[in-house]
Amino acid sequence: MSERNPLLANDTNGRRSSAASLPSQRRFRPSFSLPPLMTRGRESLSREEVHPDTTEPLLPATAIHANESTRLHKTRWSKYDAEPNAWAKFRHVWREEFAEFWGAFMILLFGAGVECQVNLHYGENNKGAYGTYLQGRFAWAAGVAIAVWVSGGISGGHCNPTVTIVLSIFRGFPARKIPSFIIAQVLGCTAASLLIYANYKHSISIYEGGEAIRTIAGPHATAPFFFTFPASYLPWQSAYYSEFLASATLIAAVFALSDKGNLSPPKGTMPFAMFIVLLGIGASLGFNTGYAMNGARDTGPRIALWLVGYGNEIWTHNGCYWLWAPWIAAITGGIAGGVVYDAFCYTGRDSPFNRPSGGTKNPLLGEGSVDEENDD
Repeated sequence: MSERNPLLANDTNGRRSSAASLPSQRRFRPSFSLPPLMTRGRESLSREEVHPDTTEPLLPATAIHANESTRLHKTRWSKYDAEPNAWAKFRHVWREEFAEFWGAFMILLFGAGVECQVNLHYGENNKGAYGTYLQGRFAWAAGVAIAVWVSGGISGGHCNPTVTIVLSIFRGFPARKIPSFIIAQVLGCTAASLLIYANYKHSISIYEGGEAIRTIAGPHATAPFFFTFPASYLPWQSAYYSEFLASATLIAAVFALSDKGNLSPPKGTMPFAMFIVLLGIGASLGFNTGYAMNGARDTGPRIALWLVGYGNEIWTHNGCYWLWAPWIAAITGGIAGGVVYDAFCYTGRDSPFNRPSGGTKNPLLGEGSVDEENDD
């Protein structure tokens, strides 16, 4: 008896004979094929393609250069040798200011947004259903973190006139850029406030008691959802000190986080660190005055609400509070925070506290080095 099973023969004749001997099996054998889209290019795939040793970067999960081509990213015009278009040239000139605009925009988008959501819907029957005070602190901190992500790699992520001015004093930020940065920050906060107002306009009208009613103070005032006020029982000296202290804390933390001689966070993680800083300040130093620490964050919403009809009291309440607390107190507090950190912790020679003694000239000038005073 032969040990070979004719049904298992690999030759053509064997397959034919098995089909002939088992017609019923041939008749009921299922016929299945993959759709064309599932078989596209399957024959040409290599082992390396099917089982890759590395993972290529893919947008938006991983940042890639415009010149880098991947299976899901085409370089398009990246390698063209033609000159940039008119908009690209214009953007290049004002790119840092645009970054500051959109960074500051994010702070108010999240900040004013959470204040409206929580306070406009905080009734007796749904108390806490739409958020609490702590949720507000998280949202403001998230706004600052996203602001740093949006602008940090382009302008440094100031998004705050206090930060801009203090960096000019202690870190050599060009003074000529201060006005344009601050204007961009204020306009960004204004634009975001207008969008949030439009989003909650009907809720604001119901809360205020009518379409034409817009108030600055009172049990149904909605202006405090956008800009800061001192607590009603607080004397002006205490309000000033509260903003001063919070701003000093903010700048000291910013200087520590950006100090390479200290525990600076890894690249790309500064927003996480700023989230923690803002959450801590808001949760511990925020009640007295609303912890503005940022003139743009306070003035931008005032401009927006003044434009939509809240009246001139926006600028006059509490003795022009908008000027002496979010601007003067915040800036002087920020300077104090910079003084404390640089005097006791910072060792870099870009700080006035570490300026070398004796002489004002750089001995390397004239030997191919860069004049740091003129380097923007």
